[in-house]
Amino acid sequence: MNKRILALVGCALLTSLTASALEQPDNKKKDDKSEKHAPTIKEVYQKHFLIGTAGDLPGNYSREELDLVKANFNIVTPENCMKPGPIHPREDAWRFERADALVKWCTDNHIAIHGHTLVWHSQTNDWFFRDGEKAAVTQRLKEHITTLVGRYKGKIQGWDVVNEAINDGGNARTAKTENLRNSPWLKTLGPDFIPLAFKFAHEADPKAKLYYNDYNIEAGAKHESSLVLLKRLIKNGVPIHGVGIQGHWSTSHVPYEAIDRAISDYAALGLKVSITELDVTIRGASGGQFGRGRGQGTPPSAQDLKAQADAYARLFAIFIKHKDVVERVTFWGLNDRRTWRVGQHPLLFDANNQRKPAYGAIVEALQHPRPGSGAPR
Repeated sequence: MNKRILALVGCALLTSLTASALEQPDNKKKDDKSEKHAPTIKEVYQKHFLIGTAGDLPGNYSREELDLVKANFNIVTPENCMKPGPIHPREDAWRFERADALVKWCTDNHIAIHGHTLVWHSQTNDWFFRDGEKAAVTQRLKEHITTLVGRYKGKIQGWDVVNEAINDGGNARTAKTENLRNSPWLKTLGPDFIPLAFKFAHEADPKAKLYYNDYNIEAGAKHESSLVLLKRLIKNGVPIHGVGIQGHWSTSHVPYEAIDRAISDYAALGLKVSITELDVTIRGASGGQFGRGRGQGTPPSAQDLKAQADAYARLFAIFIKHKDVVERVTFWGLNDRRTWRVGQHPLLFDANNQRKPAYGAIVEALQHPRPGSGAPR
């Protein structure tokens, strides 16, 4: 009798989390059948904003994974293959193979591309700054951007032009300044490296949408510094179209109210907003810094999965509220195996490519918004 009662309770709990999200291996055939007939997130949100994923496709992805991309996402961000280090290892050498393959695969499958990233303090080789002479570094910056953006002109719809230029943390004093990271770019070119990068990108492809992209800019002193920076760029006529909030969060901390306000603040500047690197971890660090948050491979419990689903539902209620401003929501990775946060189960598909409760919660956030969610359909 006790076993029967427990089974009934467990069944009711999983059903409430949504039938398409069951993760037990024994239910895989049932899940596959139901998912074929369930609406996909890109279909549900097609009138609101683009739904994206990140990865260096097609690469070593399986056919099942590539089919998952085609079915669920309408825009792809290259995770690494277009960053300065991998694609431009030496001044006289380029490695276009993986980037070319990604562009061809996405074009063949009618999936848009958002380029990532032109200027970054990380994954950028030292030759860019050799000798530290300003004119030489400026020319290298121009040639890098002109070559890369020009190669894919008309094929890539937008770019993260400058990535993570603002310092972490901050206080009341730094909040009144741009508080730029003391990167090699800042050391050699000063604050002008940012408008120069946007200028060169716009010249290389006048129709591309150009973004400033960063993490933790939705709250606190770093948010205020981002506004100071963006106001300077806009005042000086820099061709910037939007700002990317990366969105590396955890179920233990998602700053919902700050995200809502930040989107409004950027919209007030006349800028579009994208959520560019979204993941919500079940446990562990939530910072956006490269390399943090790995490990801890404990399987998620039903409570873990429900907390994650609730977090994603609340986030998408905010994005829906701002649908006239939000252009794109991109998940940073495809599944819980292909993520920089392996072991923290941050995405919508598990390691076996099965939908998790979070997937259904995102669909429900639009189709059946919760009372008081503030999410108009």
